Amino acid sequence: MYRIGIVSSESSRDWASGKLLKAANKLAEGRLVDPISFGMSMNGKPLIQVQSELIDSFDAFIVRGFNRSGEIDYQYEIFQLLEQRGKLVVNSPAALSVAESKAQTTYLLQQAGLPVPRTIVTQNLSEAVSAVNLFGTAVVKPLYGSFGIDIEKLSAENGEEFLSEFLDRHGVAYIQEYIPNDGRDIRAFVVGDDVPAAMYRIAHEGQWKTNVYQGSSCESCVLSIELREMSLTAAKTIGLDYTGVDIVEGPDGPVILEVNGAPYWHGLADTTNRNMAEDIVRHVLCTLSAGQSARQPSALMEQQRMCLNRTCIDSGNSL
Repeated sequence: MYRIGIVSSESSRDWASGKLLKAANKLAEGRLVDPISFGMSMNGKPLIQVQSELIDSFDAFIVRGFNRSGEIDYQYEIFQLLEQRGKLVVNSPAALSVAESKAQTTYLLQQAGLPVPRTIVTQNLSEAVSAVNLFGTAVVKPLYGSFGIDIEKLSAENGEEFLSEFLDRHGVAYIQEYIPNDGRDIRAFVVGDDVPAAMYRIAHEGQWKTNVYQGSSCESCVLSIELREMSLTAAKTIGLDYTGVDIVEGPDGPVILEVNGAPYWHGLADTTNRNMAEDIVRHVLCTLSAGQSARQPSALMEQQRMCLNRTCIDSGNSL
């Protein structure tokens, strides 16, 4: 029987980790592990342990979050090493790193030909003001963040003071044109090569943010073929085995707002009665059974291919 570690530092408050643990114990064997409990030993033979137990007792890990009481970079490196040792880590460290940055995510999505809002990322106040002036109405977000926190909609008339304070706090501003819509967006939940559920997130009257954390309401959504393919392509581009893809239907067609590396799905669960945790665990078990690895960002895979070609050319070989 496969053994799956659910990686979370806040199991008592992390609703998703609890659901994943329950699903893992139903379909295989699950264990909740705190990332701060991982350690390394290089005393004659390199070893990685978790809570004094050798890592080889686990077949896969589903990473929900790191523990900020410890060193985040070190915890990230642990999962890179586990992946190198052949352990299945979902989502992969490389994909989590890309998905954490709104800038990298939007860059790769547009590079892949997917529709995204016009976006400018800057550390300079005058450039930030010019971006808002260019867009007329803009949405300013922290480069790293979630749940709709610290996100504001600005107009050219009232942007400079806010942007100055924003840059003082965050150091960089991620500025997107505001896409007019009917007060809702779509969360499409991708697992592997499927989109098992989707919902509309509807902002409260007088509000414009649609995050469930901000109190929006939810309705079930049946995706068109176009939106389904868009969601699947976005997940593959960022290299995510499971993700929530946020799409807004604007006057010129749908555009992708965000792709989430460790999405929650309580709104989907309440709206569709779909057990997303079991979908994710089944995908992990199928990946293990097939002997496959976790997905990687498409740009990273292309970079690795180019490096391999360059190595072969330099050594006088050809592929």
